[in-house]
Amino acid sequence: MRFLIASIVLLLFAFVIKVDLQEGTLPLASFYTDPQSCQEGEQGNYVVVKIQPDDTIYSLFSATPSPIKTTFPERLAQFYQLNPHLNLQPLVPGDTVLIPITSNAKENCLN
Repeated sequence: MRFLIASIVLLLFAFVIKVDLQEGTLPLASFYTDPQSCQEGEQGNYVVVKIQPDDTIYSLFSATPSPIKTTFPERLAQFYQLNPHLNLQPLVPGDTVLIPITSNAKENCLN
């Protein structure tokens, strides 16, 4: 009987330590260090392109590749944010559009 009670107490103690390590005070100790102010982020740039006959959005994206790999729907959403007048409109030869290009950029460091 003593062995059973000791086993239960030991398991309960191990469970409390496990929960404290995952959700308790020990993980919060990492918040006491100064956060770094230099973080890499994605910077959105664009290229101005004049539309030629038979151009499509896909051909414009392939002609101006982005250094960071992005999916076509993500880049298309950025395209329509830069060119809201083209939403549900065909590309007209002679018009100029902004093609999004995403690149890594570091913010200015204060430290």
